[in-house]
Amino acid sequence: MKEKFKSWAFSKEHGKCDVITLIIYLLGVCTVSFFHEPWFDEAQAWAIARSGSLKEILFEIPHYEGHPPLWDLILLPFAKLGAPYELSLAIVNIFFMTLAVAVLLFKSPFPKLIRCLLPFNFFLFYQYGVISRPYCIFVLAIFLAAVCYKNRNEHPVKYLLCLALMCAVHSYGIMIAGGLCIVWLIEIFIEYKKSGKLAGILKDRRCWLMFCLLVFALLVMAAIVPDENVFLGGKTTSETEMSFPIGVGNILFYFVMLSDAIFTSFYNYGMDISDLAEQLPTIIVLIFVFIIFMVVLHKNRKLLTFIIPYSIVGVFGSIVYASPHHIGVVTAFVIFTFWIIVEENGSVQLPDRMLKLYDKLGGKLKFVIKAIVFLPVLIPIAWSGASSYFDIRYPYWFDEAADFIKEYHLDDYKIMGMWQQLIKGDPEDYTYFGSDESDYEWYDYPEIQGVSVSLDSYFDKNIFYNFNIDDPNKVFLYYRANTQEQAEETFTKWQEQGEPDIVINRCEITKAYPNIDVDDYVAVKRITAYKPYKFTTSDQYITIYVTKDLFNKIGTLEELTAQKLY
Repeated sequence: MKEKFKSWAFSKEHGKCDVITLIIYLLGVCTVSFFHEPWFDEAQAWAIARSGSLKEILFEIPHYEGHPPLWDLILLPFAKLGAPYELSLAIVNIFFMTLAVAVLLFKSPFPKLIRCLLPFNFFLFYQYGVISRPYCIFVLAIFLAAVCYKNRNEHPVKYLLCLALMCAVHSYGIMIAGGLCIVWLIEIFIEYKKSGKLAGILKDRRCWLMFCLLVFALLVMAAIVPDENVFLGGKTTSETEMSFPIGVGNILFYFVMLSDAIFTSFYNYGMDISDLAEQLPTIIVLIFVFIIFMVVLHKNRKLLTFIIPYSIVGVFGSIVYASPHHIGVVTAFVIFTFWIIVEENGSVQLPDRMLKLYDKLGGKLKFVIKAIVFLPVLIPIAWSGASSYFDIRYPYWFDEAADFIKEYHLDDYKIMGMWQQLIKGDPEDYTYFGSDESDYEWYDYPEIQGVSVSLDSYFDKNIFYNFNIDDPNKVFLYYRANTQEQAEETFTKWQEQGEPDIVINRCEITKAYPNIDVDDYVAVKRITAYKPYKFTTSDQYITIYVTKDLFNKIGTLEELTAQKLY
């Protein structure tokens, strides 16, 4: 029985098992997607496709979004034609991600057991399979690139088209594609140098095709280069410059990106990269693991192939911008790297010293080592299960809030959405006993309203009178920085519309309406928002307030005990 299992598990034949795995994957992703409520990032893409013009989507919005417009263009016909919001997002995302998994199952050289477990990796199943973002196309592109890698010198067009798709879908795709091309150019240079015909490199078809890819990548980069007023990198007003401070946390993140992509979970939503410095002792151990990983890649002659693209991504993520969901890009790249190693060598070769040390171990220790080596496959599957459970079990909140608004026809009244605020100074200055948000001093960004974007997706119009007040037909936001004088100008426009009847979530309403009576508002709905990531969820309360007059007019609302607006 044991021998039969080994024979099956390490077989590289493709067949019924791959078909069954693909069906299970598709059913699993569809099931979780049925319960999933789109997060803000998903809603923003839908809102762009729904209310942005083609000119804005191609030439203006990408400067604020930071990624190419391909995903928005794919969603555009669905959103413009009035297709169902949640269903359309899920169908498009599942389509691309299922294609990616099919490529993995039917084209990868991995042993059957590994091949049939990988689709249930956290990033392939939940983060990129359930959550509808452009990463599904990135995964498809990099898996197709892995298929074409072996014959890239004989058929460079196929390989470079895959890299071009990576460039077209995400900024991280540009970095990885660029890194792979740098490595390829080094290999071509060495090839010509050894032959003694270095001048021939200028006539090489592969180099000219890579030049074409470079031109394409530069055009994409020109489309997404941040606008001078983008809300990014410490640029909190339109008068300040972007700044990217470097500390211990930034350096550690370079190593954490790899370990979190495989089997650890140091970096989560709600964290800042600088917080990693608090976990320094543990991460130092992971640096040792990182070195071992590099040694294995060196043995398999793929160190440069991995380290150059990874370093570009790692440095950018460490210094400029990264979010936990970006870690999956590294996961896909790790799979790509081992894919091309196994394709070329038949298996992953270990350094001689490692093999000698392993041979000296006893039977039990060998079993422990094998179990540890298998953890990078099993732990991400457990993450998938946990996050899928959280998504099914707990609401995110937008859907419930939209249903509440529709039930009581609150969209017939003036609804105010909360806006982005940043604390002035050090948050630690406000941690004295009994302090809350009303004691803080804030910078205001009234045009950045993520709640409004997310809730508007459930309606056929912009239901917030204070959102995009100069162009209310737009239901997406621009990540624009502003001065506080500009914020005051926006508040003045709100005041001209009168005081709100409904306020979505607790905010500093007196900043926009200095003379408003906050005691005139009562809380009528509280919803807990849960956002899963691996084994954890980040949760918060969302509160809906109405005026006492509207409360009495409706007559069937229930007043809740909650913190007042301030």
